[in-house]
Amino acid sequence: MGIQRLELCLELLRMAINFVVVVAESVGDVIHRECQPQALPTAGGRVPVPFVGFYP
Repeated sequence: MGIQRLELCLELLRMAINFVVVVAESVGDVIHRECQPQALPTAGGRVPVPFVGFYP
């Protein structure tokens, strides 16, 4: 019984670490995209901005 709980705990820990890695890579991609030079605004004045996430 104790060994099964330990195995379950280790599997949950692996899943949590994988989740953190995926989130960190996604944040890095967003930061990298924002650091790239932006195109000049069009004659209309507004440039479409991609939806990145939720605002507080």
